[in-house]
Amino acid sequence: MNKPVVLVIRQADDFSSILKQNGFEVLNLPLISTEPVEDLNEFDEKLRTLKQYDGLFITSPTAAEIFIREAGDEARRFPGKVYVLGDRTKFCFANTNYKVVFSQRANTAEEFIRSFKEEEFLGKKFLFVRGDKSMRTISALLQNSAVVDEIVVYRTIENQLDNKTSRAIREKLDRGEIDWICFFSPSGIDNYINLFISEDAIAIKTAVIGDTTAKRASEAGFNVQLISPRASARDFAMALAEHITNIE
Repeated sequence: MNKPVVLVIRQADDFSSILKQNGFEVLNLPLISTEPVEDLNEFDEKLRTLKQYDGLFITSPTAAEIFIREAGDEARRFPGKVYVLGDRTKFCFANTNYKVVFSQRANTAEEFIRSFKEEEFLGKKFLFVRGDKSMRTISALLQNSAVVDEIVVYRTIENQLDNKTSRAIREKLDRGEIDWICFFSPSGIDNYINLFISEDAIAIKTAVIGDTTAKRASEAGFNVQLISPRASARDFAMALAEHITNIE
């Protein structure tokens, strides 16, 4: 029996390695990437005055990496809590002295906020370090109980595919040679649709990570067969491998 072919809308990393180890053929197609905003002066000013905040929210590895890289001595002495979402974000703080707060069971920003009692945030002031495509769920959930300032430190951009790569993927789609497609963000879905607009490109069995991405995929007409129960890429890969093995 031929190996199931999985198109992963992401650069090659542990997720793809796990799928390969479980006997799948993986095609990586990183349609989006991130980059720091051109002007970080406003963020640098926030870092110099972090003591005005009771805590920070950092929900992505990219935001965490920029925060840690830009933090000066005063920021490194920040006494408040740093609330992080996701294993990869938490890992960024592994060798720091920040008071990191993390919930292993929370897969979304909403689950994370609701995992605390109301008094955890009531009457306090926070800084949310985020990207330009953030859903801003934290700010919305805390708008009646806390002050949440936001600072955008990175933006999501569309990668330009060379004609050879684009043509090769399109031909495989047309020939029905791709069995599954995996999405990690709504932005990845939108960029995929812009490149491959056809019924064949959307009808493929689809696996996603997170309810927000699942909602966008369903709205776009994708055949969503699996929503990862956990937010980590490793758990997503293991869940997908088990799912495909059980239905083959």
